[in-house]
Amino acid sequence: MIKVAIVEDETEHSDLLKSYLARYSTENSATFDIRCFGNAIGFLNPYDGDYDIIFMDIKMPYMDGMTCAHRLREIDPNVVLIFITSMRQYAVQGYEVEAFHYLIKPLQYFDFALKLTKAIERTDKPNNEFHLLINTDSGYKKVRPKTIKYVEVNNHHCEYHTENAILRQYQPLKEAEDKLKDFGFVKCNNYCLVNLAFVTAIEKSTVVIGNDRIEMSRPRKKEFIAKFTAFSHGGGNG
Repeated sequence: MIKVAIVEDETEHSDLLKSYLARYSTENSATFDIRCFGNAIGFLNPYDGDYDIIFMDIKMPYMDGMTCAHRLREIDPNVVLIFITSMRQYAVQGYEVEAFHYLIKPLQYFDFALKLTKAIERTDKPNNEFHLLINTDSGYKKVRPKTIKYVEVNNHHCEYHTENAILRQYQPLKEAEDKLKDFGFVKCNNYCLVNLAFVTAIEKSTVVIGNDRIEMSRPRKKEFIAKFTAFSHGGGNG
């Protein structure tokens, strides 16, 4: 299932894209889950981050597609973005937001199908893996689990310590644990969830993650060490 968003204020163009997707589906045995948005603001607020390909009109009221794309890239740097425009010169600006391609109105099926095929191939690349969407004070951020070193609770917020930043979201740790349980994350105490891939040492009752040191609670120490040992001997969780 390929998840597609269409951000287009003109219904006739949105409907045409949906008909082209239906035709492509029949001709290529592809399945699509399609959501349509009549403007960029409705698309971004909130952005759920669950798309493989986004078709976006450049010229729209309230917020134009280029402005929307800049904000989108702050949240989701990897999603495949295809611009729709009636003026070719606007498409050149797409390089600023790493647009994958553009379609010129009036839309032609052959051009659409060719670029969609390439877009689908792009979604199969490794960077299109599962992402966690974190609702921070400054907006949504899309993060790959393998870049998160550990998650700790602080004043009713989960703080995600990633390789590049600390992201805070108001949520219980159990919610984060449920989403990360299949990615090698284990609790070392009731307030901290650790990515075993980043553990560099265990010293008595302390988990060492680079320059950070986290205390293990007595009830969780045995299980944590056992899972870390199994993880290390198995070369990771695959």
